[in-house]
Amino acid sequence: MKRTLLSLACLLAAGMLFAQKPATITCRTGEGIGKTLHLWRVEKGEQHKMATATYAGNGYYGFNFIPEYEGFYVIGDDKFYQYPVYLKAGDAVSLYMDKDTVCLTGKHNSRENQALCEWANLSRTVRDKSLFFQKVRSTYEDFFPDFEQLLAASRDFKAGIKTKNARFNELMARTVDFELDNYALAFIYTPRSKHPSKEQRIAYYGTLINPEKFADTIILDMPYGMELLNRYVMHNNLENKLNYNDLQQTLAIIPNRQVQSEIVLKRAQGFNKSYYDFLAFMKQARPFVNDAQYALMEQKASKLYPTEAGGKAADFTYPDAEGNMHSLSDYKGKVVVVDVWATWCGPCKSELPHLKKLEKEMEGTDVVFIGVSLDKDKDLEKWKKFIADEQLPGVQLFAGGWSKIAQDYKITGIPRFMVFAKDGSIVDANAPRPSSAGLKLMLEAELKK
Repeated sequence: MKRTLLSLACLLAAGMLFAQKPATITCRTGEGIGKTLHLWRVEKGEQHKMATATYAGNGYYGFNFIPEYEGFYVIGDDKFYQYPVYLKAGDAVSLYMDKDTVCLTGKHNSRENQALCEWANLSRTVRDKSLFFQKVRSTYEDFFPDFEQLLAASRDFKAGIKTKNARFNELMARTVDFELDNYALAFIYTPRSKHPSKEQRIAYYGTLINPEKFADTIILDMPYGMELLNRYVMHNNLENKLNYNDLQQTLAIIPNRQVQSEIVLKRAQGFNKSYYDFLAFMKQARPFVNDAQYALMEQKASKLYPTEAGGKAADFTYPDAEGNMHSLSDYKGKVVVVDVWATWCGPCKSELPHLKKLEKEMEGTDVVFIGVSLDKDKDLEKWKKFIADEQLPGVQLFAGGWSKIAQDYKITGIPRFMVFAKDGSIVDANAPRPSSAGLKLMLEAELKK
C-alpha cells in the first residue's frame, strides 16, 4: 500500500517541535474524489489552505503536522465534500471519504472526532438537501419534516456530548445549533422548484435571529462561520426591510464588537470598483473597527483611487418624452449624472427614491441628472406613463433598447450610474448608486474642482 505523507511540522519554529506531538490524518478515498486532497485551518470563520497531498493511484493520503491551535480543521477536495476534524497535539484521525460518504476507520480516533462523525451521519440528509441542492432535489414539503425530525434528534445528541474535553463539549453543542441555523437559512435562499411563503415556514425560522447567539466569538471558530454570519444578516435585512448599505442597521443584531469588525472587514474586501463608494463605506465602518483595521482599509482605498479617470466621454443622443433630442455633450459645463435603467428592472426602480432624494439635495448646484431608459421601442408609451406617474425629475431620455450607450460603455447589467465632469471627461463610468452615500461624495468632490 503506497501512501503520500505530507509533513507540515516545518511550518513551526524548531523549538516547538520538541514541545508538542504532531497530529496525523490518514484518509482513504473512493469514488468521485480526485487525486488531490487539501487541509485547511479555520481562522476568523473562514477556511485557509494549509497543505495539499496527492496520491499515485491507490487513494491514500496523509498529513502529519503540529496543530497551530486546538479546534476545527477541514480535510477534503474542492468538488464534493469538505469534512471537519477536531485536532489537538498528538491526535490521530483515520477516515474514509467518497462523493457520498465520510466515516471514521480504525480504532484510534479521538472521542471528539467520534462525536463529529456521529453528528455528520445524523444530519446528512438535511445537510445534503440544504447545501447540495444541485445534487439532491428537494422542496420545503419534504425538507421541513426532515428538519424537524433532526431538530428533535439534536436535543438528545447534545445531551450525550460528554467527552473528557470540556472545551470541545461546549464547542460541539454550539456547532449543532449553528449548523441547524445554516441548513435552515441556506435552504430558503437557494434555487428550488417550490419556495415556501412566510406562512408556510416552520416555527424554527422565528428563532433564527437572536443577539445572544453573537454575544461571544464562537461562531468565528466554525469553518463556515463568516458565510453563516452573512446569511443571518441577509435574512434579518430582508425580513425587516433594512438597508444593506446601512451598517448601523445591519450590525444591530451583533452585540460582539470583534464579530462586528470581522463582518465589516470581510465586506470591505468585496469592494473592487468605486473609490468614492468605498470612502462612504469607510465613514460608516469607522466605529466598528480598530485603528489597525482602519489602516488596512485606507490602504485598500488608495488602490481603488480612480487614476484612469479623465478619458473623453462617448457622446450619445436620444429623445425625451416630447420627441426633443438631447445629447450628453449639450450639458458640458455641468457635472452630469447618467442613470441607465428600464421600467422592467426591479433594482432600477428601488433606486428611484434615493435618486429623487439626491436630486433634491443637489438643487441649485451645477449638477444635471439624465435618465436613459433601455426599454424597447414597443414599450415607449409604457415608459412615458411610468415617468409621468413617478414624476421623475431631471432629463428623461428613451434609448429604445440596448443601443449605443450600452455598447459604448460596455453596459451588461442595470442599473448603471455614470458621472461626467464639467469638461466632458469621464469621472466614473460605473459610479456608486444613489442608495450609497458614495455618489453624493463623488459629486461634491467634482463641484469643488
